[in-house]
Amino acid sequence: MNRINTLEQTLTTVEKSLDNKNYSAIFDELSLDNEVCIQVISDDELMYYSNFYRHCANKDNEQLSELKDDFIDSNKDYLKIEFINNGFNNKLLLYGKKVNNDKYIFINTSLEPMDKSIELLKSQFIYVALTVLILSFIISYYFSRRIADPILKINNEAKKLGTKSSETNFICNTDVYELKELSNTLNEAAKELSKTDELRREFLANVSHDLKTPLTMIEAYAASARDLNYNNKKKRERDLNVIIDEAERLNMLVNDILVLSKIESKTNKLKIESFNITDFIKTILERFAIYKNDGYTFEFNEEKSYFIEADKKGIERVIYNLINNAINYTGSDKKVKIELIKDEKTLTVKVIDTGKGIEEEDKKLVWNKYFRINKRHRREVVGTGLGLSIVKQILEEHNFDYGIDSKINKGTCFWFKCKTKK
Repeated sequence: MNRINTLEQTLTTVEKSLDNKNYSAIFDELSLDNEVCIQVISDDELMYYSNFYRHCANKDNEQLSELKDDFIDSNKDYLKIEFINNGFNNKLLLYGKKVNNDKYIFINTSLEPMDKSIELLKSQFIYVALTVLILSFIISYYFSRRIADPILKINNEAKKLGTKSSETNFICNTDVYELKELSNTLNEAAKELSKTDELRREFLANVSHDLKTPLTMIEAYAASARDLNYNNKKKRERDLNVIIDEAERLNMLVNDILVLSKIESKTNKLKIESFNITDFIKTILERFAIYKNDGYTFEFNEEKSYFIEADKKGIERVIYNLINNAINYTGSDKKVKIELIKDEKTLTVKVIDTGKGIEEEDKKLVWNKYFRINKRHRREVVGTGLGLSIVKQILEEHNFDYGIDSKINKGTCFWFKCKTKK
């Protein structure tokens, strides 16, 4: 096919160059470059003949001459024929074309490569192929080890993540960018896992403490009511009231743990609805009316009704926990303020206390379970230590923005932004 295409292109070029004064030089170049024999006959006389390619048929070849003469006598315009050249015992391809009734172009070439250079390449090809194959194996092995060794190291280190036998270190010497990124990512993951393990131990310690204390008090006062004060109505009622209070504290802790676990496990499906948050906050504040007997004041003067779209129970727990947190940490004036600020698309809910404030480095930590500033576990604070963590989970589940604004000795503002009804 390649030789056929070459002859067809050469024939076209020769035809176009017949009227060129330097046609002889052009045909010589074509004959050498394409390894073909070119013959041009004009008015029954030889106009041009090239015989540079040694495997083409000689111009005195009787077999070739007969084919050419037959074509001229046939008065046909185009000739294409394959034949066996008896002189060299190889197959030839002959093209012929009639031009302007008085000129004929003939081009022939061998269809069998007989050059010694080609034969040499054939004999050497197997050695070249074997050499390339061996080199490919060597290079492939080298680069595969450079990639595989770091991966094996990372894999061995990863197996240690689930054990406490030794620390993990995923840093490996490699020039592969992706492996460097993977090792850095795994190192960060290992650090986070260690932090998570520390938080888990702290969480269990705090839960154990909060469970143990009320259980101890319940046991002690129950025994006192049974053995010591069973005849003293006043002291017996005091003991029973302590038991009830501690049972409520215990129940609150268990409920918060269950709620937080449900939210974190993503089994809690949001029920988005539109409701009046202004009236909603007023209803929640009524539950805290009992605190007014202890001198607490709640400031919420919003009269305009704002409607938001959210999970009503979730937002109820958020607002309740924020108000409860403000009560626990507000200043000596015992004042808690709630504000609503409306912009074009969102409504910002603010719960403000007048307490000692929060240090900048502690702002992100207050959302953690059982976080206590300076790690002081305050039993006088009414709560389970899970309230703000529950607030964070619910707001993130809603994709609501939230945050803390605080100034030392001037109070703290917890806020979150709700989607308003369209």
